[in-house]
Amino acid sequence: MLYLAEVKRQNRGFIGGFKTELKLLACQHNDQTWSAVPTEDIISWEDCQTQVGEGTLFLLELNNSRQIQGTPELAGDKLVRQLQKISRLMEKNKKEWEEIEQWKESLKIQAQELARRQIELENQQEQIEQMEQEFEYLERQRHEIEDAREKLKQEQENLEATKSQFGLPENLNPDQSSQIEALINRLASDPDSNNSPKDHINLALETVSQQQIELTNSWQQLEQKQASLEQRQQDLEQQRQNLERQQQELASFKAALEDAKIQLKIQETTLNNKQEILGQIHLNLETLEYLRNTLTRLAKGEEDISSENKVNIQDLENMPLGELEEIVNKLQAELDKIVRFVNDQEEELTLQCQTVNELKEKLKTSSEFERLSIEEELKDEQERKNMLDETLVGQRRTLWERQEILLQHLRVFRRRQGILEPEQQGNQINFTPLLNNLEDQRNHTLQERQKLETEIADIQTSIDQLKQIINEQLPQQENKEKELQHQQEIWQQAQLELSGLRSEIQLYESILNPLKNNLSNMSENLQQLMGWFSS
Repeated sequence: MLYLAEVKRQNRGFIGGFKTELKLLACQHNDQTWSAVPTEDIISWEDCQTQVGEGTLFLLELNNSRQIQGTPELAGDKLVRQLQKISRLMEKNKKEWEEIEQWKESLKIQAQELARRQIELENQQEQIEQMEQEFEYLERQRHEIEDAREKLKQEQENLEATKSQFGLPENLNPDQSSQIEALINRLASDPDSNNSPKDHINLALETVSQQQIELTNSWQQLEQKQASLEQRQQDLEQQRQNLERQQQELASFKAALEDAKIQLKIQETTLNNKQEILGQIHLNLETLEYLRNTLTRLAKGEEDISSENKVNIQDLENMPLGELEEIVNKLQAELDKIVRFVNDQEEELTLQCQTVNELKEKLKTSSEFERLSIEEELKDEQERKNMLDETLVGQRRTLWERQEILLQHLRVFRRRQGILEPEQQGNQINFTPLLNNLEDQRNHTLQERQKLETEIADIQTSIDQLKQIINEQLPQQENKEKELQHQQEIWQQAQLELSGLRSEIQLYESILNPLKNNLSNMSENLQQLMGWFSS
């Protein structure tokens, strides 16, 4: 079974190598999952050929007898890959959760839209029912008018028959014919009456005059309705213009709100990028501080306390010279291997930085369709760059520690050979220019950090302001939409009322115009009869 372990203690063996105690931290199961080891379990590694510091992580295989199988490997690279994998999985899960939330929000909006459409359909159904009722009313009015016309036709036929019999004037309407016929009948039935025909004609003229007065009143009502129709048309046109203006204002308001949301997203992305850069600056400051302390110690001729604790000088003094030389050669070979590895990592970091810079330049000139994919790729490459930076910090420190350990062995070895100690030669090196350069870099980095922290604070303030604006404008947009919908409903209702008034006016005109003509004809015929009786 595969285990993750850390170095608790390491001592040099009597016959070469290092005796290392490893504390088991976690184990891998058959389903590739990991779980922590519940108890403090220590495994001894007798033939370790590499000197490592306490806390160094290894991956090792144990058999059923709790014995190490094969050679344990450093866990750094594999842990980095696992962390990258976990990071990608977390990012993927985050995106999936965001998509789920977006789906929920979309479903909520669709449900609201369906509810709104249902209300609109119900309102339209009510309007249709109302129009059907008005249509039925108009249909009844049409039938009544047709019945009246049919009756008028019958009266005209009767009048024609009377005119043929009594020689009455032409162009008499049914009412006139009826009245004249009734007058003739009265005269015929009561020839000795004191009332003359002229009196009866005057009575008929008075009746016609009274009907003309009533017709005039009806025409005045019709004119009032026409004036009301024109006023309502003007009011309806004003309402339509107001609705268009409100729609334009709402569209502008929505566009401004969307711009604010886009600006918020841009500011949040900028904030994340600058926070990542700030984290890298912190790492750079730690590295510069470590370098400055190391060079200061070397300039003073002091030894590294941590390396002194890892190297037993007395054992080196008592060790046979040939064995000591073999250890020095081995440490030198291991140091060369680490130097090559660190150089490779540095080169990979340089290429990764170039890739990130290229993506940033490409993002500046990309279209909206390409921006999302480039941002996603840039985020992955930036994350890989940050992990390489963090890994190199530990590797550089390990390199420096190995150099110190090798230097301790070389000092003892050369002193036993009678050669001038490296520390005496080192004291002749002038580290002042390098220290000054490091101090300048450190001060410059501190200034960059301060500037970046100020920018981050400003961006955070801008984000807070944008969020406040968006939170204030969202309810305003909802209120404007509700008000616009209410005004549209009022306008639609006014249109229906206007249509009903227009139909009523048309009906009045179709009735009053023939009635006016008939009364005029009757008055002319009666005046003609009056002339006959007067002559």
